[in-house]
Amino acid sequence: MSFAPLADMHTHTDSSPDSSAPIASMCEAALRLGLPALAFTDHVEMTSFTADGFDQSCERSYHQALAMRERYAGRLEVLAGVELGEPIFDRDRSARLLAEHDYDFVLGSIHNLEDGVDYFHYDYASADIGAVLDIYFAAELELVEMGGFHSLAHLTYPLRYMPAEKRPADTRRWQDVIDALFRRMAEQGMALEINTSGLRQAIGQTSPDLPLLRRFRELGGENITLGSDAHRPEDVGAGLEIAASLALEAGFRDICQYRAGKPRHVRIG
Repeated sequence: MSFAPLADMHTHTDSSPDSSAPIASMCEAALRLGLPALAFTDHVEMTSFTADGFDQSCERSYHQALAMRERYAGRLEVLAGVELGEPIFDRDRSARLLAEHDYDFVLGSIHNLEDGVDYFHYDYASADIGAVLDIYFAAELELVEMGGFHSLAHLTYPLRYMPAEKRPADTRRWQDVIDALFRRMAEQGMALEINTSGLRQAIGQTSPDLPLLRRFRELGGENITLGSDAHRPEDVGAGLEIAASLALEAGFRDICQYRAGKPRHVRIG
């Protein structure tokens, strides 16, 4: 099925520590694809937010997004956002950060625990995968219960970095905690992101996958956002049509694009 151009609600620029992409290059990529809107959601990790580090990057990202909004007015809707990582570990600072910025869109995410070791860097070969994911999904539930953001990013984040022989075949072991967070998200009207980064990686699937999207819908979830998680221009918009198809298959008939903190529902089927 073919879709009208879809907004990409999750991208990163050189204001994130893991990207070297100038913000204008990301906008130009979106223009070439005919995307209606592009959200910049550079990382702010609460486990490493320092006076001379992430806070400066955060301010740079926010003000550059506002500048791009003016530059591309009438051609591309630029949304100022943030990917707020690990806010459960510094709730006061997280609240101040959000209060001090008029973000269009806030993603909530867990990339690491308080030790600061990103799941990207885990030594999965010697790890007890079950125990790792027990802790991870408990932290995801805590994040959802804390709230304060619009969409939950890449629910199954650690899976995309695990070697195939160590990766669990499914998430049934954690279904109770996942169901609990899905119910809480539905109660709050919180969106679930379909993150397409895994389609460009060895895992070859979105985060979350179709069975979890169906479960979210079954438990009352109504809002879905789509994000490429692009860290370079060539990945802007990548996989969004696949994500929209999965949303339809899971029972959703529209997706959300946030502006000024409010969801706008875009019909997809």
